[in-house]
Amino acid sequence: MNNQVKGLLYYYTQDLMRHGKIFWTILIAMLIVLSFLAYFLIDVGATEFYWMMPFATYTNVCIIAFQSVKKDIPFGLKMGAIRNNIFLSYFYFFLGYSLFMAIAGNTLQLVTEGMHHLFGVSNFIFSHPAMLLTDNWLTRTIIDTFFMFFLMALLFLVGLIFYRSGLIGGGLFLAAFLVVSLYGLFDGWLIDAFANILPDASILTFFILFLIGIVLYMFSYLFIKRMTVVQKV
Repeated sequence: MNNQVKGLLYYYTQDLMRHGKIFWTILIAMLIVLSFLAYFLIDVGATEFYWMMPFATYTNVCIIAFQSVKKDIPFGLKMGAIRNNIFLSYFYFFLGYSLFMAIAGNTLQLVTEGMHHLFGVSNFIFSHPAMLLTDNWLTRTIIDTFFMFFLMALLFLVGLIFYRSGLIGGGLFLAAFLVVSLYGLFDGWLIDAFANILPDASILTFFILFLIGIVLYMFSYLFIKRMTVVQKV
């Protein structure tokens, strides 16, 4: 890893510090408030609270990946960064950030579950895709890392399409994606595909998603190598 890639990674992480503090503060505050509510409502009817930690972390990585195109790449180019180094730095960044978010999110869930067990909170239920497999901290972390990298690669590519093609080009891309998805739903093949995949889901399924994410990220090089500091509107 050369010095320019290290510098870019340092810039990405420093830029995220403030946003990261806000995100985790809000998430932990919501978790504490809902835990207190669950504790006081244990004996009230069949009251149950459901919390899906990945929903928050998956949304966060999507926003980070999409915004990084418009915000960070032009800055890197102005500072004289080589496009190959920008491409490499984002690969390392997405991989590292996915792993960090997976570890942080699932450790928070593990600690919260321990506190709930200590205080007898039994009506607070965590949901996670790992429930399809062996649901433990390690499995959840591996699944989240693979899936978040896939999401970051996908949203990064979408962000690049918007940056290079403007709102019209990006809008057409999203419209085409929406039409294909709706056609798949109404025709049934998309539902059948999920119905076939979910019962047989394994770590390999999420590893394949990770590999698809790498392929999507490779496509992003086609946009990065022609990228300028001027965004098309």
